[in-house]
This record gives sequence, structure tokens and C-alpha cells, in this order.
Amino acid sequence: MDASVLQAFSEACIGLHNPATRAQAEAALLDFRRTASVEACVAILQQSADEAVQFQAMLALREVVLGRWAVVGPQAQQATLQFLLHTALAQLAADPRRLLRTQVTATAAAIIKRGWLDTSPADRGAQLTAIHSQASRLGTAEARRAGLELLAAVVEEFSPHTASQMGLSWELHEQCRQSLEEGYLHGLLLHALACAREAAPAAAAGGDGAGVCVAALRLLSAIFGWSFSKAGGSGVWRLLDSGRPAAEAASLRPPAAWAEALLPPDGWAWLAQLAHAVCQPQAAETPLSLAVLRVVEQLCGLNGEVFGPPDAPGGRAALGLAAQPSPRGAHLLSMLRLLLPWLAPATAAVDVARWSAAHAPHNGGEERLVSACRALLAAAAVHRSAGFEAASSGLGLDPASGGVLGLLSELTTAVLAVSAGAAGSASDLEDWDAQAAELLLEMWVELVADPCRGPLGSSQAAVQAAAAVFAAVTEKGLKQAAAEALEDDEEVEGGESLQSEEWLAKVAALGRASASLSLPLLAERLQGCLAALQRCLQSGGDPSVPLEQLCWLTSMCAHVLADDGDGETPLPPLPILQACEAAAAGGAGGGDPAERLSSGLLALGSHCLSNAGQVAASPRLMEVAAASLARWADTYLMLEEGGSPALQAAFGAGSAGGVQAAQMLVSLVVCVLTSYPGERALHDVVCARLLSALLRRGAGRAALVEAPAWHALCDAVGRGDAGLLQLEAKVQRRLLQSLLSAASEGWQGGAGSWTGHLLESTAAQLRQLGASEAAARAALQRADGLHLVGSLLERLRGAVRGTAPPTQAAVFQQFTSVAPALAALFDACCTQPAAVTLILKLAGEVVEYHAAYLSPADAQALCSWALRLLQLYSAHNLGQVSVSASKALAAEALAERYQDIRALVKLLTKLTQGDWQQQQQQQQDWQGPNGSAAAGGGADGQAGGEGVDVAQIVFAGLDIVVPLLSLDLLKFPKLCRSYFALLAHMLEVYPERMAALPPRVFQTLLSTLQFGVGATGDDEVTQAVFEAAAALARFHVQEAAAEGPGLGANNAPGPDGTTPLGSLLLASLQHLVHGDAGLEAVDYAAEAVLPLALADPPVLQRAGEALLAACADGAAKASAQAAFSELVAQVGAAASLDRPSRRAFAKALSKAVVDMRGAVYVR
Repeated sequence: MDASVLQAFSEACIGLHNPATRAQAEAALLDFRRTASVEACVAILQQSADEAVQFQAMLALREVVLGRWAVVGPQAQQATLQFLLHTALAQLAADPRRLLRTQVTATAAAIIKRGWLDTSPADRGAQLTAIHSQASRLGTAEARRAGLELLAAVVEEFSPHTASQMGLSWELHEQCRQSLEEGYLHGLLLHALACAREAAPAAAAGGDGAGVCVAALRLLSAIFGWSFSKAGGSGVWRLLDSGRPAAEAASLRPPAAWAEALLPPDGWAWLAQLAHAVCQPQAAETPLSLAVLRVVEQLCGLNGEVFGPPDAPGGRAALGLAAQPSPRGAHLLSMLRLLLPWLAPATAAVDVARWSAAHAPHNGGEERLVSACRALLAAAAVHRSAGFEAASSGLGLDPASGGVLGLLSELTTAVLAVSAGAAGSASDLEDWDAQAAELLLEMWVELVADPCRGPLGSSQAAVQAAAAVFAAVTEKGLKQAAAEALEDDEEVEGGESLQSEEWLAKVAALGRASASLSLPLLAERLQGCLAALQRCLQSGGDPSVPLEQLCWLTSMCAHVLADDGDGETPLPPLPILQACEAAAAGGAGGGDPAERLSSGLLALGSHCLSNAGQVAASPRLMEVAAASLARWADTYLMLEEGGSPALQAAFGAGSAGGVQAAQMLVSLVVCVLTSYPGERALHDVVCARLLSALLRRGAGRAALVEAPAWHALCDAVGRGDAGLLQLEAKVQRRLLQSLLSAASEGWQGGAGSWTGHLLESTAAQLRQLGASEAAARAALQRADGLHLVGSLLERLRGAVRGTAPPTQAAVFQQFTSVAPALAALFDACCTQPAAVTLILKLAGEVVEYHAAYLSPADAQALCSWALRLLQLYSAHNLGQVSVSASKALAAEALAERYQDIRALVKLLTKLTQGDWQQQQQQQQDWQGPNGSAAAGGGADGQAGGEGVDVAQIVFAGLDIVVPLLSLDLLKFPKLCRSYFALLAHMLEVYPERMAALPPRVFQTLLSTLQFGVGATGDDEVTQAVFEAAAALARFHVQEAAAEGPGLGANNAPGPDGTTPLGSLLLASLQHLVHGDAGLEAVDYAAEAVLPLALADPPVLQRAGEALLAACADGAAKASAQAAFSELVAQVGAAASLDRPSRRAFAKALSKAVVDMRGAVYVR
């Protein structure tokens, strides 16, 4: 090689470190990679001794060989591989430059994989064997270590999770993975085990300076990290478990053939001896200790068919044979024997970790503890509490002390004590205690109560151990709450100790598993905190600590007692009911534990009610109490079935206690709304959560409407109380919705008159504000007037949403009385986008909730009013405001400026969804057989004479909306979803009218469809877009077949000869192949691609050729070419667009997309 090339390459490598020459150096190195040969790269590696130069040369060699694989040829490929193997095993084996060694081994592994499928199975095995053979011939420990590192690199390269990019299709990556797994991975495991077992004694004695044992353990770790294609377990449960810490713990599911290697008779004694030697409490952290810890973690997660089928309960005893430990139990026993020396005694293990974190960061004591916790979590996810209890006798632990579970309880308690007491101290710098606490809590959840599969049956020992851990968590939470209450930080407003819902649910599962002990503990703590608050107030002391502790404890009590309904009616958790049944059967003096804790929560509510507006019931405590009581009431209040006898008697339907609780809670709602002005979050909690929970059941609604506080609230709303009108608009909407829903079932006889009473003041004020254009403009010019308008509109929206058959007539009557005033306000509020949006939303909701009830005359009046709003919107050109501001909105993530267009689209959508056909039939029935029939009824949705023409109104709205849309506005998901759903409906029902749209509007519509095809990952939008495109193209094809005009000039070819429908076809195919659409999107697209291809056949051929031209892999390209040819053939055979041909085309499209993706996507 020319010396100038080496000099220029070396100078470029040096220039990378100089900011002034970095760009020039990068360009030179990239140019070298594009033009260099294999020989030039090898020559630089041989002639230069500089590490940076050799590293860059190795990167170039990798790119040259892998990027020009076919050009390089088999001979040069094998020569390069042999050069790399010799370099790694002989030249660099003893070299301390680990980065260069790693790059050499990684490049060699990549070359092995790249040529893997081009060689025979015998040659593949020979390549792997040659690595070990060459290392053995060299006879040095360094060479052995380098050989193991090479094999580990091969395993990591073949694993999909750690594979590097090399220009192969995904299919070829998968074939390589499957080949190694089925034919060679087991052999690599045996080789790694033999090497590790052989090197372990010397490593334990400190005589493994070459690192052979570390390399063998890393090879084992790479194999244990393999994702097996036939891993056992239900895919449903794996999906449910994803994202949880237990799912991220080590999980090893090898085939049954690995049992002999992974379940040795000596129970991994060599690994235990090695771990005991290198992981001593005061030992320094080394690569060997880290490798040992990682392998132990992975072995603790061993699971699946490797253990064989489970033994039938009592099977051996029935045959008169002595019981034998199962392979699963024996493996857990060996792992616990390995782990427990690091963890027992618990206090000492935690003290070592704490000292190490504070005084010897490189000692690794805290890392060993965290790793052991991670291993325990992996074992818990496999063996559960029953397996741990069964291992106690084999470990010689006293059952009276709780066995293994008792020891783990002590460990968790010790870790939680450190985490609670060391917050903010120097020992918390690495956050090891928080990691350990999180892992141990998740371990306990896996042991006693799986959130995905429900409660697990646990013994008394497991219950007691879980109760001890729950008590420790409770004490820690109370200590942290007290510490945060005393923090002197203006930016801290309290509540930092109220952990996330996920954390609370995790601890709640632990409390439920030990409910017989945990519920009395919580009731006692709650009563104590409330008494401490009262004593503090009586003495005139600072109530911050008891208030903060009450907040934490109240939230925890609610989460243990009840689940979040989330739209469903929740039932008492099964472990809670089991604890109640056990207490009733045992005649415990403490009574029903759930009833006692529920009474404690209600006592807190009574305290807040008695001290409303005072320090004893701060807004924060009131908010937490309201949210917790809402959660409790949703599950237990007026329960008709599913509760324990004590709960039914105390709070069930028809019980005096339930009525009293309901009345107290509604009094609390009234108190919050009137005594805590400006507390928006608190108001939202009581209206959105507490009121909804109180109205969940019929018995609860019946109790509410008899409560004096409920009547007082209704009277205040009906007379337009000024204080209630100052509430946030969203709160007022929810309040009216709740009041109306109670009216619909509580007072059947007087529901209409009561509804009129509730809305009387609201309607009167709206009529006054919209009495004239001058009055409306004057009201909207004032800040208080604008707030009043918004509050009144939100109240009316809430009433409309709460509509039910008993109240519908009264609500619509009130709406009709204010409709002219609303139109006047809409005309006057052109400079107030918020008011515009509210009126449009109100219009859509009236259509949604009332269309099915209206007479033809009322339906016509409502649609005429909606059309008037559209005309006013167009006259004021309101949408242009949103378009001009859309880019700013996208940057600021605000929705206020586009809300009017979205509300307009929703109004049009509701008009299309209204049950107008029912009204048409009613009118025809009233007119009789001689009456005038509907003109253009049926699909057009018209009723004769004065009937409803929905299509006319919606098309008038589309003429307004479509020109206002921009691609920036369609980036807002809610607007995008609403618009394309409307578009799909209109194109499906009225394609001929859509085809007759003015060219400007039609082209904008087509551009929005193209945007929807390629710029969204929302399945709902994707389905709507392709349905719209299918309807449009199908109409054009069928019209053209009948010699009709179809889309006519709206589908005229552009300068490149491509029609608008052809452009839509191109965008669809590009999205299917290059986008991230799933197979569901392919199914949706099939209905559109077929008529689009029939509308412009040459475009399909051009699109396929362009996609195939991007395929780099020859075999994959041939497969994709065959699939595309079949697709084109199906298009020609499906001109009739009948169901069988559409189904065949969908199948061909799915195969073509999959094959093209496999050919185009490379890694």
C-alpha cells in the first residue's frame, strides 16, 4: 500500500480530536470507506501501531466487507475472517486495549453471520469449532479468553435484540437466529459451562489474571439472555405483564433438552463457591463479581418446559412412594443457598451496602444487594410464595420465624428503614436504597398477589410476612410525610409523598394479601392521625405534620379497600371479602376489618365537613379525602350484592348507615362548592368523582334526592346562586349533568318540572344576554360577562349531556327558548374563539342527545338553527383565525385556536349520526297514506315538505370547513380523527355529491386524504381514511364502467400524467411498505387500493417497480417480485369489485406488502 494513503488516513484520525479540523477529517474517513479495498484496510491494521488509526481502519474494513459482500467474493471474505480471528486470538489477546479488541471480535462475528446462510450446516459448525481450536493451539490463557469473547460476540450478533446493522432483510436475520438456536446454541452452552467450571477454582483463589472465567461467564450471560422462539407461557399474560418490573427481570425459558445442563445434580455448587469467594461484604467490585451477579440473576429467572411437566398433587403418595423434590423446587433451593449468604442477617447486609455507598463507592456492596434483590424478583415471578415456603425446610430455617419469607420480610423492612431515614443524605447519592426497595416491593407483589392474574392463595406464614412488609411501608410513608411537611421550601406545596397510582396499587395489593392484619393496622393509624390533628389544634400547635400524614394515610386506605372503577361498577376485592369472612367465622373481637376501616374514612369525611374552611380541613386534605371517599363509595356505598354481611348491614342498599353516609357525602359536596372558592382541583374532584360515585347505583340516587343538602344544592343552582356561577365552567357542566341524571331516576313523577326549575335561571340569563345584538356585544366585551356566558353555556351543555327520557322534553324546551339568543351571541362573539367553540359544541351535543326524541317539526327547527350557525361562521370567516395560528399552536401544544373547527366538524358528524330516519317514518305515519311522501328520502335523509335535509346542511358545512383545513391543523389528533370519520361517512353515503364539489374544495379534500394516508399512526384514523378513499374510487370506477362521468374533471391527470386518484394510490402503497402500519392497516387499505388501482392501472405498475428497485437483497427481491406480479393479476381479475375478488385481492396485497417490507427493510 502507498505510504501516502497510510499517512493521510493517520492524519484524518488525528484530526478528529481537533474541533477545527474535525469536519474535514470526518469527510476524509467517510471517503476512504467508500473507496477503500479490503487489502488497504488490512494493510493499515498491520502497519500502524496507533490505537485510533487501527480502530478507524477496523470500522472501514467492516463497512467494506459487509457493504460490498458480493463484490468482495467468498475467497476474500474467508481471508478477512481468518485475519480477524488471528488478530483477536494471537496479536491482541494480551493487548490491554479493550476497545480495539471488542471491535475486532464484533467485526469477526458480523462476518460470520453475514455468510452464515451461504454455507452448509457442517461448515457453520466448523467455523465455531475453529475459534476454540485456534485458541487451544495457541496454548495461552489470553487466547482462551479471546476465544470465549469471540463466541460471546457471535451469540450477541445472532440475537435480534443485540444484532448490528449489516444490510440484511429481517427475514434473513430471523433465519440466522433460528439456525443458531436449533443447531449450535446448546453446544455453545456446554462449552461455556465447561470453561467456567474449569476456570472457577483459580478465579476464586484470585489466580485468573487473564480473565478466562470472566469471559466464560459473559458467554453464559449472552446465552442466558437469548430470546427463545418457543418460550413457554401464554402470550396473553406476557402482553399483560409487559412494562412491569417483573417483566423486565431476568426470564430464561430454554427448551427441555437443556435440563441436563441447567439443572446439574450438584446444584451449581461451583458457581456458589465462586460467588462466595468474589462477592464478600468488603470485597472490591471487579468484572468477575459483576459477571457472577449477572449470571445468578439470570439463573434465578429460569422457567418453562426445562423443568418438565408439573407433578400431579399427591401423585407419588397415591402410589405409596416417598415424596421427592421437584426439579423446579431443587433449582430454587440451590439459588437461595447462593443468595442468602449475601442477605442474612438482613440488618448486616443493609449496613454493608449503606457503608459502601457512603464511604467506598467502588466497593460494590450496594450493587451486590441490588443485584440480589433483582435475582429474588426474578425467582418470585417464577416460583411464587408456595415455592419459597417449600424451600424453607431445605435451607434449615425455623418455620416459627417465617422461614424464607420471614427472612425476606426482615430484609425488606431493613431496606425500607434506610430508604425512609436516609432521604437527602450522602448515602442516598446513588439511590441504591430506592432501587432495592422498589425491587423488593415488586417481589412481594409477585409472591402473594399477581395484579394480572388475581390473588394467589397464601399460607398464614406468607400473610404474616406480607403484613410485616406492609406495616414497614406504612411507617415509612408516614415518616416521609412528616419530613416533607416540615420542609421549608417555597416551591414545595406538599403532596410529594403521595406516590403515583402505580406505586399505590402495588402496595395496595400487598395490603390486600394480608388484609386480616393490614386493615386493622390502617384503621388504627387513621384514627391515631385524626386524634393527633385534633390534639394539635386544641393546643394551638402547627398542624402541618398530622395533616400531611392524614393525606398519605387516607389515600393508602382507599387504594387498599377499593379499585378504581374507570367507567365500570367495581366490586369489593376478593382478598378483602375473604378477610371479612375469616373475621366473621373466627369471632374476632375487632369486628369486620373492612367495615372498621370504612368507618374510619367516613369519620374523616365528617371531620372535614365539621371543620370546612378551617385549618383542620385544609383544601389539600379536603381534596384527598374527597377523592378517597369517592373511590370507597364507588365500591361499597349502597352495595346491593357482593359484599360481606357486615358491609351490607353497615353501608349496603336499604341500610340506615348507607343513607347516612350518602347524606354526609352530599353535604360534603355542597360544602366544598360553597366554602372553598378558587380551589379548582378540589371542585373538579367532588363533581367529577365524588358526585359520580354517589349516583352510581339506584339506591344511592334515591337516598340523595331525599337529603336536605341535595335540595339546597338544587335550589342554589335553580336560582342562579352567584357563588356557584363563579365556579370553573367545566365544574358547572359536570354539576348540572349529575343533577339531571339524578332527576331522571330519583323523581320520576316530577322530573320535568324539577328539570325546568334547575334550568330556569340559566335559560333566563341567556335570553337576557342574547336579547339583542347590542346586549350580546356589551356582555362579551366585559371579562365578567364573558365568564358568565361561558358558565351558562357549560351549564346548558351539562344538562344536555344528562338528558334521559323523563327529562328530555323539559331540557329541549329550555334549549328551544334560548336558541335565538344563542344565535345572537354566536353572531356577536366573532372575536371570542372560546365562546364560538362552546356554542358549536352545544349544538353538536343537542343533536347527539335529542335527535332520537324529536318530532319532525322540532327536528327541522334544530337543523335550521344549526344551519344558521354555519352561515354565521362562514360570514365572519372565523376559521381563518385558526388557520393563521395553527403553526404557533403546534409549537405550543395548545388547542384553543383550533377548537372552533373541531367543534364544527363534530357538529356536522352528529348531524349525520342523528336518527332522522325515525322522524321521517313518524311524519309519514302521521300524514297517512295520502300524505305527501318524503322528497328524496332514504339515503339523502330528507323528510318531505318541511322535513330534514341533513345532506344539504352537512355539505354546507363542508364547503366552510374543507378550505380552512391545513396540514398543520390535521396534526392535532382529535381534529384529525373527527374530520376523517366525517369524510368517510359522507363519501360512503353521498359520493355523487362529493364528486360534484367545486375543484378548489375537491383538491383540498384530496390533499387531506393523502395526508391522512401517510402521516398518522392512529388505527381509527387509518381505517376512516382508507374507507373514504375506497368509497371515492369505487364510485369513480363504477360510474366509468356504466359510461358515466365519474369524478370528471376533478380526476384529470396532472403534468406527469398521474391522476389525483393515482397519487392517492402512490401514497397508500408508500405508507404500507415504508410506513409503520400494522397488518390491520393492510386490511383497511385493501378495500381502497383495489378500486384505486382500477381507476389508474399504470400507476400501480410504476409504484411496484419503484419499490422493487429499492430492494438490495436478491432472494428477497425475487420473492417480492413474484408477490407483486400476483397482486397485479388479482387487480385484473377483480374488475367487478365483488366480495370474493376483494377477498382474494386483500390476501395478495398482504403477501406483497410483507415480502416488500422484508426486501426493503434491512438491518
